[in-house]
Amino acid sequence: MASEQCQQFLIKWSCALLSWNELIHHRRHGLGYEKIPKRLIKPAIPEHLDLETYLAFRHQGNLPFVGFRTGDVFHVLWVERRYNDLYNH
Repeated sequence: MASEQCQQFLIKWSCALLSWNELIHHRRHGLGYEKIPKRLIKPAIPEHLDLETYLAFRHQGNLPFVGFRTGDVFHVLWVERRYNDLYNH
C-alpha cells in the first residue's frame, strides 16, 4: 500500500471509535460496510478463511479493504490499491 493510502486509512479509522451497531447504520461508502460474496473476490482465498461473504470497508477514495469479523475484531485480508484489483466494482 502506498504511504499516502496508509496515511488516509489511519486518519479515517483512528477517528472512527464506533461500535459495530453504529457502523451498521452508516453509509457503505462512509464508515459503514457492504457484504461482498466470495465468488466476486479475485485473489485466491486461503482455505481456512473461506467464507460465503466478506465485509468491505472503505479507505482512500473509497477503495475497499476486505476481511471478516470475529466478535468485536475485524480481520483485514485484502486492501485494494487500485479499483477492480480485488473485485469488479
